[in-house]
Amino acid sequence: MTTIIMNMGRIVPVTIMETTKNKRGRSAVRLGVIADDFTGASDIAGFLADGGMRTIMYNGFPANLPKDEADALVVGLKIRSCTAKEAVDEALRALQFLQDVGCDRFYYKYCSTFDSTHEGNIGPVVDALLQALSLSFTIICPALPVNGRTVCHGYLYVDHDLLCESSMATHPLTPMTDAKLSRLMEGQFSGKIGHVYYPAVFSGPTAVRARLAALQEEGVTYAVMDVLRDEDLSVIAEATTDMKLLSGGSGLAIGLTAFLSSKGGLKPAEGASFVPRRQKGVVIAGSCSQRTNEQVASYRKCAPSRFIDEASCLHDVQYAQVLADWVLSHLDGEYFPLLYATKTPQQLKNSKATFGEESVAQAIEKVIGTVASLLHAEGVGTFLIAGGETSGAVAAALGVYGYTIGSQIDPGVSWLQALDDDTLQFAYKSGNFGSVDFFVKAQHMCR
Repeated sequence: MTTIIMNMGRIVPVTIMETTKNKRGRSAVRLGVIADDFTGASDIAGFLADGGMRTIMYNGFPANLPKDEADALVVGLKIRSCTAKEAVDEALRALQFLQDVGCDRFYYKYCSTFDSTHEGNIGPVVDALLQALSLSFTIICPALPVNGRTVCHGYLYVDHDLLCESSMATHPLTPMTDAKLSRLMEGQFSGKIGHVYYPAVFSGPTAVRARLAALQEEGVTYAVMDVLRDEDLSVIAEATTDMKLLSGGSGLAIGLTAFLSSKGGLKPAEGASFVPRRQKGVVIAGSCSQRTNEQVASYRKCAPSRFIDEASCLHDVQYAQVLADWVLSHLDGEYFPLLYATKTPQQLKNSKATFGEESVAQAIEKVIGTVASLLHAEGVGTFLIAGGETSGAVAAALGVYGYTIGSQIDPGVSWLQALDDDTLQFAYKSGNFGSVDFFVKAQHMCR
């Protein structure tokens, strides 16, 4: 089953008339997803597609809709680390778009590690969506067991560690210093918080429904869901079928499609829509997460690599060309050359002290985008990208209209092929996702 991801570089009016109708005369689009960053949008779109939902994802707001029917629309935004007001405004624009094209159920997708500050942006966006939809209750379900994100007694775990004892404790933008979701929520959510603990989830959908109903009777606005196993996601999906707004990580999408498949409503996708080809390529790593640091260190043992120098990004107008020329001179090896801005927590701290945080990050993204454009002009067609901001910079620079989804490389990361140019293929990897040998594994899938 083919999934299309629309990547538009600008916000333009949508043409509603091109939405197709099903046999009941209503829009075929049903589930509308608002994702808070680009890799997160790709993450959930891949799980929805693998589960059998005909899915379309937009990076921003599209000019019009494709004429094929769709079961889900995913709008990828860049609202994780902006101001809370900006995040709310963009999320509400996305909601209005999804309503206009016929979605009648909605899903706010945030990171499985609940990346946020004391002020937001998860809480303000959830509150704004509830108000806009005239609702008073939803669930908080960040868990993604397949990638080691579980919730027990309301505490969020990353693999076997509490969130606050994992590498997320030193995240450069959103350091997570607590693991109790209710405490993380207190400063940014305005309503009352309750819990559905694992004994109810293990008892099945009926018990979960009863607990959710009891919480609503108590005036609770948000129910934090315990999830220890993959099958718990299907239980929660079944128990919340009447809920108009869901919120969580991409894991709940796995449960949603599994539940619908069990009822005969979906047929899981059979085979990928394309096989990635072996061609000229590059790896670009911008994330400073622990997993990307591990992946970069591993990959540097087998491939040529070059560090992206901050000072040069800020002051050398020819630096993008220098980097592009270096990549072009190292394309004959077994593995793609690597450009990386990835740093350890201490290196990142030193960099911020020297250059400042925002200016250097913007300069690096600008250089990376220019490098991608220069390489594409010279016939480089494969881009393996680590980091949400870095992925967004490459996507914007290349101006690809859309993508079809291929096979998953690792859970939450799929191969993507440009819709209007089958020589362009991508993998956009969230910083903390993927096995240590991710970059090698991805290339071994190319034929």
